[in-house]
Amino acid sequence: MYFKYTVIIITAIVLILFKSLPKNEAATNNASPDTVQFNVIPPGNAGTIGGSSFLGPLSNAQRTIQFLIHESILTSLVGRDITGITYRLLPSATISWPSATTVYTNYDIYLSGSVAPADRSLTFSQNIVGTQKLVRFGGLTLDTGAFPAGGSPTQFGKNISFDSTYHYTGGHLLIEVRHTVSNGTSTSNDALSTSSSGYGTLFSSCWTGNYTGTSGSQGNFVVLRLSSDVLVEVGNETEIPYISSLSQNYPNPFNPSTTIKFSLPKQSIVKMVIFDVFGKEVQTLVNGNLNAGNHEVMWDASGFASGVYFYKIITNDFVDVKKMTLIK
Repeated sequence: MYFKYTVIIITAIVLILFKSLPKNEAATNNASPDTVQFNVIPPGNAGTIGGSSFLGPLSNAQRTIQFLIHESILTSLVGRDITGITYRLLPSATISWPSATTVYTNYDIYLSGSVAPADRSLTFSQNIVGTQKLVRFGGLTLDTGAFPAGGSPTQFGKNISFDSTYHYTGGHLLIEVRHTVSNGTSTSNDALSTSSSGYGTLFSSCWTGNYTGTSGSQGNFVVLRLSSDVLVEVGNETEIPYISSLSQNYPNPFNPSTTIKFSLPKQSIVKMVIFDVFGKEVQTLVNGNLNAGNHEVMWDASGFASGVYFYKIITNDFVDVKKMTLIK
């Protein structure tokens, strides 16, 4: 009897996923033509709070902050172009931030190779490996409510897009944020404390209250979300498929990542989303314009709990849903 009701519930969820969005939603989606994937750092905090706080990236005072990230939690970004970054508010936040349009005169971001988090120095230059690339510079305007409140964890805020991308080929990564004062208020971000598991081995941070600082103090590590060009590979372009199709993910069951293949007979705006067993959308894998051909995308579920998930594809004239199982 229990099995029977379980099957009925899962079947109902699949039907809801089919009907929850019209078939032409992707055609009217205003997303950028770039296909974007989001990666939470650390991955284990995609669905869980950091448990601490840090007043830095969204402070109204000057800051220089360095985030050191171990290569072992960046494997899903290898070969991709990192295009932006954002943060999220504390789970205790009751109102979205900012309450009024806030402007930073300068909000600069540098990316480069990094020493291992275990070898972090409080002298900023000693943490840099290779040449830093200035991927964003100049003013930053944050509209009212750009960072939403509510939830545990809260949703990530407005994506801070880079002026130029950073092609990640592997190795430890250093993200350096330097900003001047803003005309608004400050807010703290969800973060992991220096005593959290993984701090000093998988990730680390240091900071100072100066836009041009050269050294500083140890700091909590802010939970980040990086946006990147998704790894979508097109097969033999001379072999255009006759129909749209969505393949079963492989491997399945999987831990922690799996590959999803799909085919497009013509150029189309494509959206692919992941839902949990309760029908809640947990991640967007693809959201953009793709050429005709055979494509594949990898889902890194490191930050998600074991269980049944569904992946749904929506194109101009095709919708399909399939089930997959994450076992840890």
